[in-house]
Amino acid sequence: MHRVGAVARHVRCSSPSAQSSARRGIASAKQRGSIVQSFSDTHNYSLEGGKVLIANRGEIAIRIARGAKELGLKSVAVYAPQDSQSPHLQAADEAVELPLVDKGASPIAPYLDIPALTNVLRQHNCDFVHPGYGFLSESADFAASVQDAGKTWVGPDPGVLRLFGDKVAARTLAIDNKIPVVQGSPNLENADVCEKWCQEQSASSGFQLPAILKAAYGGGGRGMRIVREWKELKPNFDTCQREAMTAFGRGEVFIEEFWNRTKHLEVQILADGGGGVVHLFERDCTVQHRHQKMVEMAPARDIHPELRKKLTDCAISLARASGYRGAGTVEFLVRGSLEDANANFVFMEMNPRVQVEHTVTEEATGLDIVQAQLLIASGKSLADLDLVPEKIQEKRYALQCRVTMMPGGGERISEYAEPVGDAIRVDSAGFYSGLKPNQMYDPLVGKLICCGKDFTEALDLTKKALVDFKIVGVNSNLPALGRIVRHPEFVDNTMCTDLTAENSELLQLPGWDKAGKVKKPVVQKPAEKKYSEVLVEQKVLTPMTGSILEVRKQVGDTVEVGDVVITMSAMKLETEVTSQLKGKVTRIECKPGDQVSTEQLLAVVEGYEEIAQEEADLSGGTAVVGGSAGGSAAAASDARSASSAWGVSPEDYVASLHAAFSQTVASLRSSVNTSDAKATVRRECNERLKGELRQKLEEVAQGGGEKYVAVHRKRGKLLPRERVEKIIDPGSEFLELSALAGHELYPEEGPLPSGGMVTGVGLVCGREVMFVANDATVKGGTYFPVTVKKHLRAQQIAQENRLPCVYLVDSGGAFLPKQDEVFPDRDHFGRIFFNQARMSQQGIPQISAVLGSCTAGGAYVPSMSDESVIVKGNGTIFLAGPPLVKAALGEVVSAEDLGGAEVHTAKSGVADHMASDEQAALKKIREILAALPPDETVERTPPGVVSGTTRASPFADPLYPLSDLLSIVPEDNRIPFDVREVLARVLDGSKFHEFKERFGTSIVCGFGTIFGLPVGIVANNGILFSESALKATHFVQLCGQRRVPLLFLQNITGFMVGQKLENEGIAKNGAKMVTAVSCVDVPKITLLFGGSHGAGNYGMCGRAYDPRFLFSWPNSRISVMGGPQAAAVLSQVKSDQNVARKEPALTDSEKEAFEKPILDKFEKEGSPYYASARLWDDGVIEIEETRKVLGKALRIVTRQMHDAQLPKERKGYGIFRT
Repeated sequence: MHRVGAVARHVRCSSPSAQSSARRGIASAKQRGSIVQSFSDTHNYSLEGGKVLIANRGEIAIRIARGAKELGLKSVAVYAPQDSQSPHLQAADEAVELPLVDKGASPIAPYLDIPALTNVLRQHNCDFVHPGYGFLSESADFAASVQDAGKTWVGPDPGVLRLFGDKVAARTLAIDNKIPVVQGSPNLENADVCEKWCQEQSASSGFQLPAILKAAYGGGGRGMRIVREWKELKPNFDTCQREAMTAFGRGEVFIEEFWNRTKHLEVQILADGGGGVVHLFERDCTVQHRHQKMVEMAPARDIHPELRKKLTDCAISLARASGYRGAGTVEFLVRGSLEDANANFVFMEMNPRVQVEHTVTEEATGLDIVQAQLLIASGKSLADLDLVPEKIQEKRYALQCRVTMMPGGGERISEYAEPVGDAIRVDSAGFYSGLKPNQMYDPLVGKLICCGKDFTEALDLTKKALVDFKIVGVNSNLPALGRIVRHPEFVDNTMCTDLTAENSELLQLPGWDKAGKVKKPVVQKPAEKKYSEVLVEQKVLTPMTGSILEVRKQVGDTVEVGDVVITMSAMKLETEVTSQLKGKVTRIECKPGDQVSTEQLLAVVEGYEEIAQEEADLSGGTAVVGGSAGGSAAAASDARSASSAWGVSPEDYVASLHAAFSQTVASLRSSVNTSDAKATVRRECNERLKGELRQKLEEVAQGGGEKYVAVHRKRGKLLPRERVEKIIDPGSEFLELSALAGHELYPEEGPLPSGGMVTGVGLVCGREVMFVANDATVKGGTYFPVTVKKHLRAQQIAQENRLPCVYLVDSGGAFLPKQDEVFPDRDHFGRIFFNQARMSQQGIPQISAVLGSCTAGGAYVPSMSDESVIVKGNGTIFLAGPPLVKAALGEVVSAEDLGGAEVHTAKSGVADHMASDEQAALKKIREILAALPPDETVERTPPGVVSGTTRASPFADPLYPLSDLLSIVPEDNRIPFDVREVLARVLDGSKFHEFKERFGTSIVCGFGTIFGLPVGIVANNGILFSESALKATHFVQLCGQRRVPLLFLQNITGFMVGQKLENEGIAKNGAKMVTAVSCVDVPKITLLFGGSHGAGNYGMCGRAYDPRFLFSWPNSRISVMGGPQAAAVLSQVKSDQNVARKEPALTDSEKEAFEKPILDKFEKEGSPYYASARLWDDGVIEIEETRKVLGKALRIVTRQMHDAQLPKERKGYGIFRT
């Protein structure tokens, strides 16, 4: 490293991992799922011998360096003294330290120092300056300084920058070119001038609120504040002006009308300064938080061609009118539907630079925008680059998520991993595990771009990639992004720029409130406040690393609890640091502009603590019910009293137990080679099995086929999985059960995807809910035998785990040709209503939405629900439909008059709520669930949460990825492998406390945690012997005694046979194991990860032994014995019978012919899909999904009974040592 004027030296980070990460950061985008082609490849263009100064840092500096390198340009990076460890320095050929402007200057000041940057430009003989985005990218003075030095500015001329840098002047140009704009002011000096202008315009032209204040020379969403009431004008103006000065070095602000509930679209343009201008289509940047874009899409979904033409024509005319050169973005707000050719729109601003989101357009079009900038700056025309309208095409759909750090977390990244794969591109800031990122700068970690042939394909890939993106140690917005892309309004394209404001739960982080801010103390109303009588001192500390923006209080000022003392900035967000006391300020230890670190002293307040309301009530006030769980303040006090003798809270005690387990128990170590020839064969086999599973799941997700789906949608209906998605919490995932039910089960009737029904568990308002949703596109939603079985299985799971049930009804009732298999028996159709009644009696909520036909016996589903909703027009409930009524009574009546929504909500009272359409019905279901009181009989207390992309727990991931198992699990179940390799990839931190590790080694038993939830594990490690059975029996009893749920990992050929074993009593010892598994009264979960054969299935908790959940891997097999064994046994019996009849024994060829049909039969019937079709399991899952699925299942079954529910005295025996 060197300072300006010194001899250049390359910068090297302090660790090999850092260097490796930086090299990955500048790797070609083409290697990371990109279709973007370099102009050096497509046109053989080169700028070799040239050099570019990158006047920026972070992600964009790395992006520019990569693009320049592919064109043969050398690059020079710059850095502030405080930024010497930034990974972007590794991307350039040279790196130069910029001087400090002055001792107390901001860390960004060196990046805004035009003389210093121009000096670097001259001293290092650079030909070009690329400013990136932010900092000086829109500075006309910097551009002029570069040109005065005889160098090339990569961007528009200084005059154009001045034009578009002044947003008021840009709006005037738009008006001159007949481009629609909103009413707005000139640049305003201060809040008083602004207020005067608003009053004048209000009187003369009807200017009214809401309005928006904007930095005239800003961008990137900073320096903007919405004014909804006049009293907000002055404080918001001052804040906006301060942000503008901090971010852009200029404080001019203007005000204009505010359009809310709009779409934010922008058009990417390229111009060569000689009249050539083209557009690269539009981007949808509607998803924002405080004007900071979070998710971008290219192209905009469902945009009408005429609306697109209007927008792109406006963008091109503005560029031509200004004599524009380079890349730029013209931004618009659109009111109404994008499908409307006449939707209203207004010009917002033009950004005369490359934007953060340029990458999503690159992936949609395949064009390298950064290289185009450099080549245009070098003198190339658009025609030279073949950038003409007829050659610019949308090649695919691209969806981009901006991944950022968020305040409030740690300071060092302990684990960092980017998702990889086809159609996935990550442009990052070069982060890596172990990095301590500088939190004084832009928090952008990187941009995740996922692509597909359409939005749905890109969205599915995005969801997976967000889960695979690992950032541990610092807070990030990954959980928020995961929730956003699953939100119904985003999926349906009905979102507007208010999406995050109206759905504040999307942004919530641990330690943050729902508005996306660091939590502040709850402040009671002044009339209700009570204070202690003891004078205390509060040290006001920084909650995070950042800089001081404003000191609101001075020494001697009085403060109330919750008053803001200091305002600070961290990662583009303002944070208010408040007083916790009623008193006065005695010390101030900071000033505006100071850079501060976490827990640094800012001020001291002396005063009196506010007494919490519940404490005040206990000391003589009125008793108050507090908390969403319905507990009283007194109960809370009792809980504190019970634990105060030890000096810890119950929460701390639970946390300490888990911390002790994590710190004390050793981690399993994997010793397998996942890259040798054997591993390659196994991976190929398991990848093939995974592909088969995915294909089958994709097929059933299509429902009854295009024809029936089209009819369904024409009626305004959603598919069953879409219905569920509308109800569950945004960002959470649906645990679908038995998706392959009915697979090839009724060949004479044709396919029955998912058995004509979707079932599973989802989170609604944080509570697990069982969904049962008919699929009317499959045989009209009628019930086949397997449909009934699937419905009953869902109810069984709900009843065992006390899950509220939501029935999404759209069914024609029983499938009449199979009525004898559907109607009469104990576990046939009638059992559905029996279960509903019993669950309602037990206090398990039963909720239904009638979204279509609900006929005959099916009418009892909503009729027996606790609360029901019916959709007007589509929903009907009747015991006999119009044809049967006419046939029986001669009465002619329409379906709506016989049993429609109006009838049943206003006359019969069969339904409780009428919804105008399906969307309204599903929203009402969510409201009903939100209004449910807590289940007083059961309290779920998992320390960890498994809900899609979020894991709000302190527990470590396994040391090894589950994907390793693709190279470990044998291609033949008869080949043994160590089950600990599975445990090492499922358990938290790979930590496992093994029980009797030296005894009965063909079974592995022990304790671990999954997402923080304790679990006892019984796992096969070979065939079962007497010792193994006795060990497992002992351990199962132990889990029953300790109330620990059991997880059985089953890969078993059965118990060992032979004279010696029989004489030693293996039948008796196996029976002990079967008895223990049958009688243990804790929840059980089973995973088939290999074979499931013989009595081993019984001892390892097969379906008959009531596991709460049972899942299978794609390689699993289930049958009374293996096919080869069965064929050998039967052929031996046949041969022996021949000999007994004095006939020749079977020859080898006869044996082979005899055994073939047996092998074929066992091959087919042993398949996991044969089993899943018949509901012998709850679903076939991918190996890589195992931890997540087991975590969800464990959370569902884990319960802690209240003291009142526990028996006063335990009965039975303790542990028998068997």
